[in-house]
Amino acid sequence: MSKLLKYLCLTLLLAMTVSAKANSIENSTSFSSDNDPTSEISRRLAGLELPLTTKASDAHLQRKINDYLDKGSHSTERMLGRANQYFPVFEYYLQKHDMPESLKYLAVAESMLVPGAVSSARAAGLWQLMPSTARAMGLRVDGVVDERLDIYRSTEAAVIMLKALHQQFGDWHLAMAAYNCGPGRVRRAIRAAGGHTYYPKVRRFLPKESQKYVAAYVAAAYTVNYYDDYGLTPASFLLEDSVASLTVYRSLNLRRMAKACGIPVAQVYKMNPSFVKAYVPRNRSGYRLRVPLEYKLQVQEYVWGQPNLVELPQGDDPKLAALVANDLGFDARSWLTGCYSHNLLSQPSIKMDNQINNWNLKVEAEYRAVAML
Repeated sequence: MSKLLKYLCLTLLLAMTVSAKANSIENSTSFSSDNDPTSEISRRLAGLELPLTTKASDAHLQRKINDYLDKGSHSTERMLGRANQYFPVFEYYLQKHDMPESLKYLAVAESMLVPGAVSSARAAGLWQLMPSTARAMGLRVDGVVDERLDIYRSTEAAVIMLKALHQQFGDWHLAMAAYNCGPGRVRRAIRAAGGHTYYPKVRRFLPKESQKYVAAYVAAAYTVNYYDDYGLTPASFLLEDSVASLTVYRSLNLRRMAKACGIPVAQVYKMNPSFVKAYVPRNRSGYRLRVPLEYKLQVQEYVWGQPNLVELPQGDDPKLAALVANDLGFDARSWLTGCYSHNLLSQPSIKMDNQINNWNLKVEAEYRAVAML
């Protein structure tokens, strides 16, 4: 009997020892970043330094990441190609207005970077601006021009709007929610939360779509930065440094211009979706026309109406250009006003305001235009 008892005790002790060793091994290796996807996502998100956060365990975040990197991989690769084209524009305006550069990922969550995207609620463009909101921000939205589809004008409007919302709410979670559903809805949610501005307490009082908005933004940021780890390759698109922008003041038919300059008509339409009727209306402030860089000179010749004129980009030396023009016999004032300078200044109606007009003409001659090639 004693031998049996000793045997049982020895067996029990051996089992306890093996169990303790197994637990020790399990504890030392459990939830390493290599084996736990959630932990790895958390580590990567922390490295992005986003202006707001969400837990890697958030169900909507995980679902959006999966949509981007698995189910929607083809559309994601196209989005990544467009990111290479549009992100430099976003970064310029974000820096101009002292805003976090990482806000550029918001346009991915909004439109997948499709400039002509239009939602069922009539929001449009890269930043999905509503018509009333866009008009309030100074954009033109009508049947001829929809500047929500202009990447430059819409981007600056969205950046200014985001800055104002952050100044109003003092928190990026609430500012982004307000961008999505409107500041009035966020203020009502704050009141429903007892006046709290702590986002986790306000979130459940927001519309369902807005409750998921922060996670959608974070998922977009994660995708753009870590797509290569999932075997994705950005599609090839025309990069921004291969695009020329010209300011057009007179009415311009895009189809005629494209055919005259040898540019595919569809490409001109695609690069300028804000001109809804496929023409640029006459405008004193001018509209920006985007064309492939290799066709810049042909388009300038077509727009300006003479083969030897170029518009000076900002930063060039206007005095040197004026000297070159004068040496070649080109009178900038004549071209701009329709009559020669000596005739213009001798007109009695202009002599009365000679000093002011003379100064204006010099500025216009030097900064608006014009040198001969």
